[in-house]
Amino acid sequence: MAKQARGPRGQRGIPGPAGPTGSVGSPGEQGPIGKSGPAGTTGKSGERGATGAKGSGTRNANSKSRRRLLVSVERHIENIYGELTAQMQRMTKLQKQVDELRAKLRQVL
Repeated sequence: MAKQARGPRGQRGIPGPAGPTGSVGSPGEQGPIGKSGPAGTTGKSGERGATGAKGSGTRNANSKSRRRLLVSVERHIENIYGELTAQMQRMTKLQKQVDELRAKLRQVL
C-alpha cells in the first residue's frame, strides 16, 4: 500500500499563553555625577505687545438690558410656579376623588 499525499495546511489557531518571565539581569555600574555649571545672568525682556481694542463704553446700556432680561426671566419663573401650584391643586382634588371612589367600592364589595 502506498502512502497518501497530505493536503494543504489549515489556518493557524489561537496562540497559546505566554511563557514564564525570565530572570532579571544584574544592574550595571553607574558613573560619577558631574558638577553643575555656574548660573548665567538674566537675559533682556522682550518687546511689549500691541495694545488691544478698547471695550464698548456702553456699560450702562448693557446693564439696563441685563436688568430687563432678569426681570423678564423672573416673571416667567413666577408664571411657571403659578402653573405648578394650580396643577398640584388639581392633583390633590383628583386624589381625594379617587379615595372617595375606593371607599364607595369597598362598601359595595
